[in-house]
Amino acid sequence: MSSKVYSVQYYVIEKYKNFPSTNSVFDEDYTVYKSQFVGLDDKPCNIKCVLCDEKFVLPEKEKELLSHLFKEHHLIIADVWNIASLKSYIHYWGVKFNEEPLTKFCSTMLMNCTPSGEPSENEKYYLLSDCISEDKTLRVEIHQAKLEWVLSEQARERTDTNFKRGCMFCRTEFFGLRITYIKHLAQKHNLYLGKPDNLVFIDEFLDKIETSIENLICIYCEKLFKDRTALKEHMRKKLHKRINPHNKEYDKFYINNYLEPGKSWRHKQITCNENDVVGDQSSENEDEDTWSDWNDEGIGISCLFCSYSNKHFHLVLVHMKTEHDFDFKIASKDLTFYQKVKVVNYVRRQIYLKQCVFCGMKMDNVLEHMKEQNHFKIPVQKVWDQPEYYFPMHENESFLYNLDVSSTSDEESDIENITEAMHETFK
Repeated sequence: MSSKVYSVQYYVIEKYKNFPSTNSVFDEDYTVYKSQFVGLDDKPCNIKCVLCDEKFVLPEKEKELLSHLFKEHHLIIADVWNIASLKSYIHYWGVKFNEEPLTKFCSTMLMNCTPSGEPSENEKYYLLSDCISEDKTLRVEIHQAKLEWVLSEQARERTDTNFKRGCMFCRTEFFGLRITYIKHLAQKHNLYLGKPDNLVFIDEFLDKIETSIENLICIYCEKLFKDRTALKEHMRKKLHKRINPHNKEYDKFYINNYLEPGKSWRHKQITCNENDVVGDQSSENEDEDTWSDWNDEGIGISCLFCSYSNKHFHLVLVHMKTEHDFDFKIASKDLTFYQKVKVVNYVRRQIYLKQCVFCGMKMDNVLEHMKEQNHFKIPVQKVWDQPEYYFPMHENESFLYNLDVSSTSDEESDIENITEAMHETFK
């Protein structure tokens, strides 16, 4: 592939040999990396069609460009989602198609209809894909160049001491390295954005999150709330102080999304139940006015042990006390909010696995065993007080929405502990 095709852009990239940890400060020892590709960043840019003079602003008008190529030129680009920079890709082929015919690089297909669906004999369509060695090489080189550019941005952010920002929650002012603020958000406000070594374009990332918070929008489910207090309680009680792995808008802020073409952090996300995905998708269609969703009387609350369900929390507690001889209020009276969360999630998991909540014995008739052995009770703390039980088995765990919201000093230490659990579980 000839470098004369491209404008040359220069990017500063860190020498990766002896790459220090996030907490270290780099010496200003940089080499210059020369990229032959145009438009590796995501900034809006006018790009000319590969076959005519019509222009499109990428990446915003990507769909319009692809539609234009198909309808006007019968050209289809295969696996567009797998191209690291469509701007660079289009620029390259625009030059190539200006020098040589389309048929030299594309597979030709005959169809019996026009792009609009009208019947037509032997309509020619052209497929541009990595089946052609030059296209495959191009995609690989664009991916590598994009990765190197992103790493150079990360290296700059990690060493830049001119960072200045006020906390989006407590308004504490931060100066110096970005990691100080990232750690503050995790340790003091339980907002875990990911491993610092995996973050990039941090300023833009923080702007996006802060804008959502200021507009009273949950960063996980994107529901709108009537005031900051309602939003804060929702994010805390639903454990929504995290990034939704199914939201593609956040992909650009994580280095691991640039390592392998076509793979992002959602492919690596640990999920306990596929229904979580369905729940997230269906919630988009809910009425935006239901800002107090955790207190919605229409939501059924399930017993921790059996299939009994009721929309009134106190009736569920009465049911557990009379049917299972389990008084949740007494059993959890000395626990902090997050300890109660872990107890609920522990019990849910044990029942799902058909394992006794108290002794751990596994059997099909586990409820009968627990009744006979008087095992409807919480085991010693070391059994359930584990980081894995910070996270519910189901996204819409209505039992958790009704836990007491009073905060204690012990709960503040719980919040610091949850950071470690988030660190291991997410991204």
